Amino acid sequence: MRWKAVSKQLRKRQKCIVVPIGGLSIGFCRHRAILFKELADFIGLPCRIAQGCKYCSAPHRSSCLVKIDTERRYVREYVVDLVVEPGSISCPDSSINGQLLSIVPSPFKTSCTVGSGNYTTPVTAWNQKIADERRNTIISNSQYSVDRCCVVEENSVQVASKEGMLPKIAQNGNCNGISMLDLAAQLKAIDISAENGNKENIPGVTLPKSLSIEPSFAVDWLEISWEELELKERVGAGSFGTVYRADWHGSDVAVKVLMDQDVGEAQLKEFLREIAIMKRVRHPNVVLFMGAVTKCPHLSIVTEYLPRGSLFRLINKAANGEMLDLKRRLRMALDVAKGINYLHCLNPPIVHWDLKTPNMLVDKNWSVKVGDFGLSRFKANTFISSKSVAGTPEWMAPEFLRGEPSNEKCDVYSFGVILWELLTMQQPWSGLGPAQVVGAVAFQNRRLPIPKDTSPELAALVESCWDDDPRQRPSFSSIVDTLKKSLKALLGGS
Repeated sequence: MRWKAVSKQLRKRQKCIVVPIGGLSIGFCRHRAILFKELADFIGLPCRIAQGCKYCSAPHRSSCLVKIDTERRYVREYVVDLVVEPGSISCPDSSINGQLLSIVPSPFKTSCTVGSGNYTTPVTAWNQKIADERRNTIISNSQYSVDRCCVVEENSVQVASKEGMLPKIAQNGNCNGISMLDLAAQLKAIDISAENGNKENIPGVTLPKSLSIEPSFAVDWLEISWEELELKERVGAGSFGTVYRADWHGSDVAVKVLMDQDVGEAQLKEFLREIAIMKRVRHPNVVLFMGAVTKCPHLSIVTEYLPRGSLFRLINKAANGEMLDLKRRLRMALDVAKGINYLHCLNPPIVHWDLKTPNMLVDKNWSVKVGDFGLSRFKANTFISSKSVAGTPEWMAPEFLRGEPSNEKCDVYSFGVILWELLTMQQPWSGLGPAQVVGAVAFQNRRLPIPKDTSPELAALVESCWDDDPRQRPSFSSIVDTLKKSLKALLGGS
């Protein structure tokens, strides 16, 4: 009781929800930024780590930025002082994110003046859209669970109401009263079609994290009733929810039950948009969408069931060492590249954003198929967290980890990690925790070690996928060509 009384007095006196409980006399700004990020994730405060610090000149100087709603309900981003006046906030200046800050918009800001001549400038509109739409994203009840939030006024943090800063959970409780047909009637038509041949993704075209399109909800797709599914065993869990093997009229299917079922009308519309996109995607190396359950509280995606499970499981199961020879592993890498190349060649393109071996599934013939490409908007956590399955920085591109504007080249970096896994049969960054991986990849520019016995062509391909400049990374069409040549050379030499 004494602690509550004293802390209440401190908050009232300082007009701030941050209560000083001690000091930290050691640690560079990078260390402090990682510690603050962990704390922010724990309490549900939207936060990202950015390069740069106005107090330091060290090579790996870092700062933390938090997203806050102002009194006028504009989403803005502020730098948290972790060195001189810990807990105070200020507007970002040119010391954050280097010299690009003046022309590269923050992913959180709603308005920004953007210059020309930079490959990231087309992202402005998308960043503004993401900032707005994140407030309506389907999220877990525990993601943003702080009791109070703050607004910024003349560089001071003041106590505000519970309905201020952070994205809101659906307030109507559930969507049982929403007519799916009424929602469907509001959606516009869309036609997603692949162009012939291997389309070269143009470097410099920044793509949205969520496609800004209004698909039709025509009757030619398959709505599945929850009662038709007979759930069997649980086969996995992802950042979007839990996966079960199920029987559907005598056929084995995979049922992906979304983690958060407490959704409103806007979230249900977004769910319908995502499945409308998925139903039009058809490729041998993309997991086949079979239908969806669109009634709460059982919102689910139904896909084909692939008996060998994830590529991650196969790679890390010691007994599979003999079955996965180099030829088979290169074929698997080629399968992944073909699947992503197809998604990137769609009009408009689809960027996966979460490419990793746990999302790659293997059928009985050892073919690999790309999964979970349409569920990025429905993950339980928006920000990387060491306590969440959504935080898998081992596969993420450095610019993505830093919270910078990103494009389809993020998938290329992730593919480089997948190829490294297939070449080494090891788990990436197995000796580091998620926060350590973020520091190593995003701020120390470290990369996984490539074995010396790797062929020069494949080693060069992996290194090019990991180029720190996204513009220098290859397109998936060229990756497919390189893997075909390497596989042909391997088969010719055997």
